[in-house]
Amino acid sequence: MQNLTLITSIIHTPDTPLSYTKCRSVFTSEQRFEQTKRTIASVREKIPNNKIFLIECSLLSEVERAYFLENTDYFLNLYDSNNEILIQRMFTISKSMGEGTMTIHAILYLLENHIEFDQFFKISGRYWLNDLFDYSLYDHPLSATRRIQDDPNNMLCCFYKLSKNKMIEWLDFLLHSENDFRNCIGYEVLFAKFLLKYSDVFTIQEKVGIHGYISVCGTLLDA
Repeated sequence: MQNLTLITSIIHTPDTPLSYTKCRSVFTSEQRFEQTKRTIASVREKIPNNKIFLIECSLLSEVERAYFLENTDYFLNLYDSNNEILIQRMFTISKSMGEGTMTIHAILYLLENHIEFDQFFKISGRYWLNDLFDYSLYDHPLSATRRIQDDPNNMLCCFYKLSKNKMIEWLDFLLHSENDFRNCIGYEVLFAKFLLKYSDVFTIQEKVGIHGYISVCGTLLDA
């Protein structure tokens, strides 16, 4: 099967709060860039038959832009649109609005450009797949994700896999989630709300095999 992995990234974060914290990122732009390089390398190594699509929304340096163009298969920077309304959606107090908007535009790009693939993986920039990652858990037609603390209403969204058809349904769901975005509903809760409608989702019980430093506090996620 042909895989495609979406990496959502914002290298240069503004000094503005989120709904649940005053600090949007404890990491410098230089640190975020280096961490995202690790994301790309791990995805390239761990997921076979894979194309990498990185979507960004910040003003990149020429070095940063050149690296992403060279080391990914598809690259889209929403900042280049010069659409202030769109760009500001990344930087409101609602984290789900930013993540949801980036995902919407990434999927629209894939569909509008007729990019072919069978399975859609998503990983948050700066996170990486570690040696516990087992691709065989995803090598099937079903969508696959993991509950957070075994709560069906709280799904891991820093890494997941959807079938292509389910990805299109996820797009439709996000396009109708504006009220939840504005109410700052957690993206993990929103993702669970979407998946609960389906019976054909494979729930992974063991650790997924992903590490990453949580932006707002620097704590290492081990999921």
